[in-house]
Amino acid sequence: MLFIVLVVLLGCKKGSGPNITLSTNLTDCAANSTCTYSYFDDADFINAPPPVQGSFRVFSYQSVNQNVCGATSQFIFKAPLNDAEFDITANQIAAGSVFANDFICPCCDYALLFKPIGGEIKGKKTDDTHWLVNASIIFGTSPTSPVDTVVVNQYFTRQPLP
Repeated sequence: MLFIVLVVLLGCKKGSGPNITLSTNLTDCAANSTCTYSYFDDADFINAPPPVQGSFRVFSYQSVNQNVCGATSQFIFKAPLNDAEFDITANQIAAGSVFANDFICPCCDYALLFKPIGGEIKGKKTDDTHWLVNASIIFGTSPTSPVDTVVVNQYFTRQPLP
């Protein structure tokens, strides 16, 4: 009996959180675009970029297409400052925990303002200044009408707050 109790106790790992597996197949920035993959410590955001002083780690992605008068695709989200990994679920994205725009065109007089309706964002700290983030954000006109998906698998680099 004592042997069984020891085996069970030694087999349990206390204090270990979920082990998030990430894809290391990195996505490229779209042709004729400039992309930024940044994160900011001790930051927050209120309804939209830019990040401001706060108590979270804020991740920001932006893709600006130079051939379409600066058309922009972007997302920004926050994660706990002390965690070494995170997983943002489809329900959290649909509930508004991620600010995202699929396509904003300054000189086109329109923006495709589909809202984020699902997806998943996972991240893991790789060193003191980099995080690997796998993001798939589904945009749509309603929760049952997906229109587009933005996929970003990239290393985000720590930046000072603007």
